[in-house]
Amino acid sequence: MKNMLVFFLLTAAAATASAQNYAEAVKPMSKGDQNSFTIDFTIGNAETIADLWVDYQKDFKAKKPKLDKKANEYFADDAQVDKISSNTIDIYSKVARKSDKGAVLTIWFDLGGAYLSSSRHPDRMAGAREWMSGFEQVIRASFAKEALEAEEAALKDLEKELKGLEKDQQDAAKEVEKLEKELQDARQKVAEMDQAVGTKQQQIMDQKKMVEEAKAKLKKMKR
Repeated sequence: MKNMLVFFLLTAAAATASAQNYAEAVKPMSKGDQNSFTIDFTIGNAETIADLWVDYQKDFKAKKPKLDKKANEYFADDAQVDKISSNTIDIYSKVARKSDKGAVLTIWFDLGGAYLSSSRHPDRMAGAREWMSGFEQVIRASFAKEALEAEEAALKDLEKELKGLEKDQQDAAKEVEKLEKELQDARQKVAEMDQAVGTKQQQIMDQKKMVEEAKAKLKKMKR
């Protein structure tokens, strides 16, 4: 139980769209352009997600959802979803395979004369989100191992990146140490050169003095 709780906390955001804000848009379906809701799953595979989706709707007394292969659309007749409506509703849906993992589930709720939307039925949205969230939890539980492996793989990638950064850090530290040694040597050389220059300047001053003395002696000898 503890491991499952940790898993839910780690994968809630990554596995699906937000449970409180499903993507809502008017999209084409067999009954025309109607308001829909989308759940984007990033774990699992489209076939299994579709099977679980059919079973989930059956739990709400819907007649077994049928797949219209031509439209690639499921139809669940007379589902009893009390969180959305006290009357039975029809549910249309599509499960689209993604290029990598997961699937995109698009849902249309036919309330009977109108399709569920946040603008027309704001009082029913909390129940609808809760109901869709219930299916998300089914997917999370069904693909818990896969999601955990994905998280572990992501952790390994981060650890690998950390090792790379640590190596770069060590290399940078060695470079700093090398530069500091070069700077220390350069400062030592500057100090030695300062001393050499000072010595040479003193020698020149002494030599100038000797030249002046020699000039003075020569001048006396000429008198």
